[in-house]
Amino acid sequence: MSLTTLDLPSFLDTSSANLVDDFFVPALVRSMSYDRGVGFFTSGWIRQAGAGLTAFAENGGRARWVTSPILDENDWEALKAGDEARLDGVLRRALERSVLDLARCLEEDTLAALAWMVADGLLDFRLALPREKLSGGEFHDKFGIFTDEDGNQVSFNGSYNDSLQGSLNYESIKIFKSWEEAFRPLVEQDVIRFERLWRDEDPNVRSYPLPDAIREQILKLRPSNRPYTRPELPDGTSLHEDPNSYIVPGTIPAWLSLRDYQDLAINAWVKEGIPPSDPDGRRGILAMATGSGKTLTALYLACRLAKKNNPFVLIVACPFLNLAEQWIREMRKFGLTPIPCFKSRRIWQSRLAEGYQRLEAGLDSILAIVVSNDTLGSPAFQEALKVKFATHMLVADEVHNLGASHSSKSLPEGIRLRLGLSATPRRHHDEEGTQRLFNYFGNIVYEFPIAEAIKAGCLTRYEYHPITVTLDFDEAEEYAELTRRLSRLMTEDGKLSEAAKPILMRRARLLGQAKEKIPALDRVLKGLGKRPEKSVFYCGDGRVDDPVTEEERRQIDAVAHLLGDQHDLRVRTFTYRESPAEREEIITNLKSGALDGVVAIRCLDEGIDLPDLQMGFLLASSTNPRQFIQRRGRLLRTSPGKDLAVIYDFIVIPPNMDGMIDSSAFNMERNLFKRELTRICEFCETAENGPEALASLLDLRRQYNLLAL
Repeated sequence: MSLTTLDLPSFLDTSSANLVDDFFVPALVRSMSYDRGVGFFTSGWIRQAGAGLTAFAENGGRARWVTSPILDENDWEALKAGDEARLDGVLRRALERSVLDLARCLEEDTLAALAWMVADGLLDFRLALPREKLSGGEFHDKFGIFTDEDGNQVSFNGSYNDSLQGSLNYESIKIFKSWEEAFRPLVEQDVIRFERLWRDEDPNVRSYPLPDAIREQILKLRPSNRPYTRPELPDGTSLHEDPNSYIVPGTIPAWLSLRDYQDLAINAWVKEGIPPSDPDGRRGILAMATGSGKTLTALYLACRLAKKNNPFVLIVACPFLNLAEQWIREMRKFGLTPIPCFKSRRIWQSRLAEGYQRLEAGLDSILAIVVSNDTLGSPAFQEALKVKFATHMLVADEVHNLGASHSSKSLPEGIRLRLGLSATPRRHHDEEGTQRLFNYFGNIVYEFPIAEAIKAGCLTRYEYHPITVTLDFDEAEEYAELTRRLSRLMTEDGKLSEAAKPILMRRARLLGQAKEKIPALDRVLKGLGKRPEKSVFYCGDGRVDDPVTEEERRQIDAVAHLLGDQHDLRVRTFTYRESPAEREEIITNLKSGALDGVVAIRCLDEGIDLPDLQMGFLLASSTNPRQFIQRRGRLLRTSPGKDLAVIYDFIVIPPNMDGMIDSSAFNMERNLFKRELTRICEFCETAENGPEALASLLDLRRQYNLLAL
């Protein structure tokens, strides 16, 4: 959600509004960062804004407070305990909470919640004390800045303090929005002002981190007047927590036992990935079937390396934000709380700098980072990396995406440990891009194909049903004309020239959008005999980085209409148009059964973990092996109660062009269709009903003299 969706007035006061419910909670729900300079703070306000803070935590948000050192004793003890618990495992185990428990904890034991949020880095505090010309005074400022995932910001100034009393007093705030041109300079000034305070760069205000505040004895305690008891720390007996819940960062979970092939993959990378110019470095690509556990394999390896290399920085690069979020969730199982370096640079840049500072100070031994491919190549991110300071490891998921010229040029040099992951690392029709990948990440050191993955039981068995579709008269006429034009662009060695690419793409889209596919899908659905559940319907074709055409859009809308209006299925579209938050919601609803299926173009091709998917309808597929391997892999992930996946592949039969094209054009057409048939044969090869599926295409194979496939 975006801050721009809030209907915020320019002024609020406690007489006419509830500032917490009407401003702070809605802003927290939509934010990834909250910076607050305030003269007076109590934990009662934390409880009062609990609903907003819970959503803020679920967003992965981080808050920073600069406040006066005048604190209630219980609040101070909670802050101090939380800060000490960052390094003290005993304290941390006593304080450990999950985000799911945060709402209840804020209501029932606010001080304990405050302590664990500090320990977990959700909240951070600095205490401000005036000096020089302001010496003898108090830090009395009251302002703040909210920042959402898109970098939109809302700042506010006024008399309101973060306390229960502040809600009872007559107080007011003025509100400024960065997307309103007139107020953008005011927001920027608040950002600069806060950063100056946080970094202790104001000449007349000294800001102390919590440990320094203890040493400098600047605290001014005020009597407690709230009915809270101090948490029993460090033994944690009053917090009713599992003492084993805390995971030391970089710990391999006790439940994780690698399969034999995962061990082989790790050993191959260690033993065979030694660059000739760097005997202590390691490089290599694991070409492992989608769903075979590449993520856990990589994290297991990284944690092993971290034990031998201190300090250690793990960077995981992902092509898509949903995939990045999945990595973050998996890394938490290893005790890692990665810095998400995507979305707003203003948010991740300061966190990354602080992460390196903690490594250099010896406060942490591991720094984990999850970065989008776009951010990975940005100058800001590469300038923030301190490769020479610590041992760095780069793990690139779906590594084939980094083979493009613009991506490969910006891969960070100096990183000696490089691991690429992909079911299909070789780039289709791009030998140069593939070689660029191998030059940086090393060669493929281990392969685990889909047939072995199914045999090993880490992927589900599947049935494959090719559904043949014909072109109508107008489509067949256009197809023949495009084929004739292509034949004229053949070179002497029988290959198509560069000028043929636009025509090939046009012809591929013609096949992908064949009108008969919608009635064919209708017939298949009617013939199932049951309601399809947890299904994916793939529409459109073309390369991953192509813009979505109007034709593709019409097909996806037609499919969604057919499913929803005529078959009463609960479906949502999953395309580039949906925001990351909407995509997460769609995935959650599909997993829970609130949706019967999703209608996708390309966004589900890579990385999205949907093991419950049971049926796939491929209304358009390219001959690119990466695309159909990834789509099949989405469907073959194992899940409790899932014994078999079913794939329906809608294949357009080329029209009979006897007398319409010459022999050279027919031979070209045969070679082009051979690629499509090769894809179909690969599906059949590992399908439960493979021979029957291939036999259903016997006449078509005979027509093109492709019986040997």
